[in-house]
Amino acid sequence: MSGDRLNHALRPPTPTRDQRGGEASPPGQPHRGGDPGRTLRRLADVGDRTAAHLWLTIQPDLLTATPDPADAPLADIWRVALQHHLDGEPQLAAARLAMIPIDAAGPHAVQVHCHAAVHHLIEGDIERATTDAEEAAQAAHGCDSPAAHGAYARLAMLLDAATGDASAARRRAQQSEGLRHADVGLFRLMIHLDLAGYLLRVGDASDALRHAEAAVRLAEVTGDTGYEPYALALTATAKCLLGRLEEALADSAADQRLRELTGIGADEAFSLTTLGMVHRRRREPRQARKALESALAILGNGQHRPMSRAQILAELARIRAADDLRAARDLAERAVTMAREPDRPYALLARGWVALLRGDTDAAHFDAAEARTGATVGRRRATLIEALQLTVLAAEDPRAAAGLLDDAAALCRDLGDPAQEAAVRLIAARLQGRQARRGAEGAEQKLRRCGVRLDPGVADGLTAMTLRVPAVVIHTLGDFRVFRAGAVVPYGEWQSKKARDLLKILVAHRGRAVPRARLMELLWPDESPSRTANRLSVLLSTLRRVLGTGQRTSGRGAVLADRGSVAIDLDVIDVDVESFLTAAEEAQAAQPDHPTATAMLIRADELYGGDFLADDPYEDWAQPLREEAQVAHTRVLRALAQHTSDTDQKLVYLMRLVHRDQYDEDAHLELVEVLRAAGRHGEAQRRYRAYVERMRELGIDPARADDTATSAGPRADSSAGPGSRVARWRAPATLSRPWTTEFGDAEIPTQRALSFQSLSKHPV
Repeated sequence: MSGDRLNHALRPPTPTRDQRGGEASPPGQPHRGGDPGRTLRRLADVGDRTAAHLWLTIQPDLLTATPDPADAPLADIWRVALQHHLDGEPQLAAARLAMIPIDAAGPHAVQVHCHAAVHHLIEGDIERATTDAEEAAQAAHGCDSPAAHGAYARLAMLLDAATGDASAARRRAQQSEGLRHADVGLFRLMIHLDLAGYLLRVGDASDALRHAEAAVRLAEVTGDTGYEPYALALTATAKCLLGRLEEALADSAADQRLRELTGIGADEAFSLTTLGMVHRRRREPRQARKALESALAILGNGQHRPMSRAQILAELARIRAADDLRAARDLAERAVTMAREPDRPYALLARGWVALLRGDTDAAHFDAAEARTGATVGRRRATLIEALQLTVLAAEDPRAAAGLLDDAAALCRDLGDPAQEAAVRLIAARLQGRQARRGAEGAEQKLRRCGVRLDPGVADGLTAMTLRVPAVVIHTLGDFRVFRAGAVVPYGEWQSKKARDLLKILVAHRGRAVPRARLMELLWPDESPSRTANRLSVLLSTLRRVLGTGQRTSGRGAVLADRGSVAIDLDVIDVDVESFLTAAEEAQAAQPDHPTATAMLIRADELYGGDFLADDPYEDWAQPLREEAQVAHTRVLRALAQHTSDTDQKLVYLMRLVHRDQYDEDAHLELVEVLRAAGRHGEAQRRYRAYVERMRELGIDPARADDTATSAGPRADSSAGPGSRVARWRAPATLSRPWTTEFGDAEIPTQRALSFQSLSKHPV
């Protein structure tokens, strides 16, 4: 059920009166005096789940009846503990419940054990809640009170739901016997809510969503709308885990709006935490931080279980990593210190991501291992997926450990989370490097469809991959330079020009292995290989030292060498010519009507800083890659000239094409045509003269007007290559105004075909 389908604005505030019409205390206000039973029921009406659980497992006749002297100590224990709960003092209630005598029997013994079990159940301590339930069962079997047996049976049902026993939902009708008719709906509602909460904790979002939506419907039908905000928060959490982030955001917004309308404060911290988590998964740090800090402020009164605070701190740590890694580290440390099982793996995961972004891979690897173990034992599959990602990215060689990402992707499919699966696929593709470019593009598109931003901003695998910028950057387009950690490597570190030449040769081979014999032939063409083998080994040592970063970025270095060949790893270092060729190919592959096609072409043009190894123009081994880059850049410029609608910008691209290749006939003729269409006839004439001279140098007849269609218009075939003569400057069929040049005005006769030949002989 999506939040945008709920008409909360027209719904009156949740009533806060009991069945007798008495005024209830405002939501969240402690009870002082009065009938504890009526107060407990009123709190249950306004969304207090602890009060609801206590009310469902209580024996109303024991609230006011005078106990036997033998039962008075037990009655005093649970009644005083109940009063502490009503006064907002759960810790005092817990201390009172700890005074239960061993082997207590009778209805009051059942009641006190039920009360203790509910306390531990809400605190998340299932083991102690189960022990208390077993004690309640023994006490119930020792007495013949039907009310005591009914209280224990309902407690057992609530405990089954909190531990994920789905059969509890099917048995609820039978086990609700003995309840007042007005409480049957509340009992079933608690079953759905507890089941949904458990299923979310173990990562079964699909079934959790089913129970949470059932709780929303049941709250509407029964009138227990005090629980509707919490049920909406559960649906938002489930949809978030299922990758339905837009719907999750809608449900969270409906939850917050309903709280504003009704003034319901129960579980508000959980609702805000859910909203923050949705924004974090959508990678919206500003909105996530606002929600999480509000949730943390609500927990300031200390009336909530500690693990809730740990969850908020863990989420907030991942958000603060975007702007303050030190603050993020402190928040993560507090989360780990405060977290208890089964939430500790999530806190460890947050600390691990922050450590990875800080560059502490050892700490990140340690936290990933612990989180992975804890998530496996606790069956927290959503946490396990991220733990596997962190394990891979914190490994000494992430590509060697990338097989774990297949396991993570399989878990995503089992959970039905397409957004997380796309994130895993994107990380895997980026680890593979250039070979998986298409896979990365598909994963990015899928993430965008799921409502996920790709900008780095939160501590997760996508940000870690974005920040994995190669520490070594090689500039080969134009002047040859090597940057290490952002600074140019000093010339003196190379020790010899041959070391630089060796790197240039390896770059020119684009990551392919080059035989050692070939390298020695290129570096020392006039010397015997027997004399130069040791020299090559020395150069390789120099190259490894120069390209070293002093930090562990991968299990293997930038230089890959064996006894027979040498290569460089293009996935470890960044080479500008490779980045340009990739960008040019992607821009050319984009559809012309794609909204980012022009931006991709502009980006490719910006990456081209000049010809490949321009300072080595006569080296044969550099020529193939140089020509490939030139051709790719020419295609980019042609596409830009074709796509842009701005005349001045079009002229810039065409002039750059002509400057690149003075014999590019298509560029010349299109330049003349654009200039003429813009009314710049004198410049068009000069450009045509230059074109005629270039063609005559090649022994080619210049294009004439009668070589093309007589009507003016765009080029017949813009996809044809240079020299195809498909682009021609066409004379206008009619000219009704003078052609202005720097030499003065000259009237051009109307209805006259204007040939290039006549222009070349009679320019004005």
